[in-house]
Amino acid sequence: MESIIKISSEQGFSETWVPADVATSPPTQKLLDFIIPANTGTYDLGKCWINVNAEVVPSANANETSITGLQPNSTALYNNDIVAETDAAGSNKVCCDFASIVRNADMFSANRGMVESISRVNTLRQLLFNIENDKAEQHDGNLNLGTFFGRRGPSNGTSHLLQIMGSNTSVGGTVDESITASNTRRDLRIPLSDLFGVGSALWNSDVYGSTRIHLELDTSRLRIEQLGGSEDTTNFQPAGQNRTYGAMLDNTAASAALGGPPQLPDGNDLGVDTPLVTAISYDDFELQMPFYVGQAVEVAFTNTAGAQTAYAQISGVEYNQGTNLTNPPNGTRKVRLYTAGSIYNNGTGAAENITGITVKALRSTAATDQIRINNAEIVLTQLPSVNGPDSIDYRTYSTEETQGIAGLTSFNKQIMVEPNAQNLLVAHCNSNETLPSREWTSYRMSIDNVDVSGNRDIVYNKPLHRDRIARTFNNRGQNISNFSLNAVKIGAQQAGDANQLALYPIYETLPLTQAQKIINFKLNAPAIQDVVFFKELQKTI
Repeated sequence: MESIIKISSEQGFSETWVPADVATSPPTQKLLDFIIPANTGTYDLGKCWINVNAEVVPSANANETSITGLQPNSTALYNNDIVAETDAAGSNKVCCDFASIVRNADMFSANRGMVESISRVNTLRQLLFNIENDKAEQHDGNLNLGTFFGRRGPSNGTSHLLQIMGSNTSVGGTVDESITASNTRRDLRIPLSDLFGVGSALWNSDVYGSTRIHLELDTSRLRIEQLGGSEDTTNFQPAGQNRTYGAMLDNTAASAALGGPPQLPDGNDLGVDTPLVTAISYDDFELQMPFYVGQAVEVAFTNTAGAQTAYAQISGVEYNQGTNLTNPPNGTRKVRLYTAGSIYNNGTGAAENITGITVKALRSTAATDQIRINNAEIVLTQLPSVNGPDSIDYRTYSTEETQGIAGLTSFNKQIMVEPNAQNLLVAHCNSNETLPSREWTSYRMSIDNVDVSGNRDIVYNKPLHRDRIARTFNNRGQNISNFSLNAVKIGAQQAGDANQLALYPIYETLPLTQAQKIINFKLNAPAIQDVVFFKELQKTI
């Protein structure tokens, strides 16, 4: 039977910082050390991971003080998530795994010495992540940064850091305001298999002794992505409903004649006595609708006095009563939104038309929003009744990198490669960045003066280049899940092709030899910047 053991980092790993100020006040806590104790049996490293517990500490929107009905000592719930800016030079944030925030990783056995020491893990993971995971896994994977819930088009996702409460209305039609959404913390889970070649092996602590895992994190690349705030301009497309998410039905006699809300009665409070009703009909409102209980919103509308703007907090969401009396629903399938306080009180002495109603989420103050790391721990899966092996065959990497000279368009490099190197992975990145998104046009490579491509240029994304990729992963004994050579951008949650960012990876096979191999490498590009070589090694410990 498996046992789960949690061990905290040797360092007291906790820090809070403002991502908007990272250029002048970056986070200082970067080092993690974990020790797997000796003589404690066998661990299944494939089921072990490192948790870095993180959360967003939002800074209130300036209009939050104008929200009527906001409870004392309560704050509005903002829709923020943590992402990684892996290419700040290009302002690019893409879906990536949590291992992409690890810069360097070491693993040391007290009985066998250094097991692995890998530099630039963040770049290595982004070379592999895109090709190892299909688009669905990249966009929806629970172990990734930059994945958001919901299918609502640009800028209308829902954060992993919100425990959403879509509806809090009883079958009797009563709103329970104690049921609300809440902000949560999230464990950024880094599987050991994403860091180390032995990360999928059975690790016998009786053989290898005390084992230290040391990581240097690159948390300065973490950013806060503000979700929502575009509901009044983003259209809901399915079933011909070309309406914005934030559009609400008018409160007029004409609307009432079509089954919508009537004029706002004299003395009634909009949002409290008379709810807002979505113009969109939802089949699955909890997936498709971007509003939730506890959310701070801005409401724009027009009354007899003209255009108005108010700020409110959603206190109730109703779908099952009033408009959807049967199961399955055959009514309007619209959602009613109640607010904690009055959006507008009709004091005109007569029923009043309320038109042009739109709702959009309030955003927190980006300039002072904070990320907080609470702690870090390693989670170990122990196999008490299993005796692990005395030796392990695995692959690891040695790293070599160089910086291009300004204006250089052709880069030549000779590198010495270990006899046990079986593959070579090359990343071309913007200067001081980690994402292999720097454009190149073609490359040539020879091993011990033998050209690998029959004296032909290998042109980006042409059949020969794709063939070299397929050969490499076949040599690794690994299937290719995604051959698009495009990462998924999340910076502005763009729609269509705009959310694809071209990557420029190079993968080559190498022969196992008795002596070191001499690699001559030539890269052609509009402008050469950082070139990083990862030499994939076969080892036994």
